[in-house]
Amino acid sequence: MKSALALLVLSVLTGCTSLPNPNLVSGKAGSEAVQLLEKSAAKAGRPWHRLERVEVAFSGRWTTIVQKLQPDLVDAGHRQSSREVYSPRSGRVEQTHTGPQGTKHVVRTPGTIEVRFNGQGTATETAEDAAALVADAYTMFVFGADYLLSRGSDWRLWLSMQRQEIDGDPCSLVTGTMKPGVGRSTQDKVIAWISQRDHRLRRVQFTLNGLESTAGADVDVTFDDFEAGPRGTEWPRHFLETVRRPLTVKAHEWRMTGLKVK
Repeated sequence: MKSALALLVLSVLTGCTSLPNPNLVSGKAGSEAVQLLEKSAAKAGRPWHRLERVEVAFSGRWTTIVQKLQPDLVDAGHRQSSREVYSPRSGRVEQTHTGPQGTKHVVRTPGTIEVRFNGQGTATETAEDAAALVADAYTMFVFGADYLLSRGSDWRLWLSMQRQEIDGDPCSLVTGTMKPGVGRSTQDKVIAWISQRDHRLRRVQFTLNGLESTAGADVDVTFDDFEAGPRGTEWPRHFLETVRRPLTVKAHEWRMTGLKVK
């Protein structure tokens, strides 16, 4: 079993990604980048700025390889499905994850993180770092460009001769910086892929500096299966996460199974 895993790791380590590196890209500064994000936020109904409360339910599956490579971040024993409540006006996130080892309850505010496993508040610092990173990342996934506008700065339009597309959908790339970063990091870099057809946010790439074991790595999450929601909003229902560096490997695929907004 160990030798098979070693061969799998070796095979993905030899792979590479054609996606730009969030740590290295530079672009054209100016208003055009912000305008693209604003159009994307408007397409989604400006959920971060307009809504008081959003409750979602997710269910998904982690790949075996990423469970082995990043057990602290993945925490597959507790994170198979979840119910999550977001309060944009206060920045509060409450997540209840469920898996074969029980429940993991997380409360994240802009300055705090609380984690309880099966009702016990005995989380390690590493577990708190991972939970903070996950809570912030999922806020970005749920609220998209509208959230990026509220958190990011130094937005730039990434210029390249190479055509960038997702499933045949040509995209414009907008790069920026999040300070503080995702989770407890001081800073993270992000690239938003915005459809040139309809301004939907189709992918977000970001660095993972909020956890010691993932510092220097970056991942991306792609969004599809968009559906209209209450109060003039629109939401992606299908999510696919891929680790891009230091190796390229599928990490997580999940769906939104429930949604309530206020």
